[in-house]
Amino acid sequence: MKTATLVTASVLIAALTNKPAPAEDRAADREQISTVLAGVEDAWNRHDMHAWASLFHEDGVWTLWTGDVWTGRKAIEEGHAAVHKTIFRSSIQRERLEEMTFLGPDAALMRYCSVLTGDERAPDKVIRSRKVLVLTKRQGAWKIGWGQNTRLADSVPDSHCFVALRK
Repeated sequence: MKTATLVTASVLIAALTNKPAPAEDRAADREQISTVLAGVEDAWNRHDMHAWASLFHEDGVWTLWTGDVWTGRKAIEEGHAAVHKTIFRSSIQRERLEEMTFLGPDAALMRYCSVLTGDERAPDKVIRSRKVLVLTKRQGAWKIGWGQNTRLADSVPDSHCFVALRK
């Protein structure tokens, strides 16, 4: 009987500790994660790629729209700094959250749309993208562990999100 009680208690404890927190308990996490997205936009528009890269964990990964992959905060910072000295030096980017989903107590997925203007290769063109971030909470802080930028083809129709961002 003692063994069955211990097993039942262990199963119950495991179920309780692995169960996602109720939505109201995630409000602080949602706010912190939203702050990361605001930081992405702010750092880009100030062309501060040190600040942009600081939103990533040290071992973060960024997949570019070209398919190239930058691994580690240093590579992410250096790669972005190089293009902000040239083609993106006058760019402005606007971000809008489309989806935030918690994958566990310390992991979340964020999908957002992005509109970029001021690319020196095509100054009058609006570049639309959808981006995905996987954020993890380490030592009490939410940071980006992995991210990917997917540019939208001109044939993809604007969504409500993109129309609102252009204004």
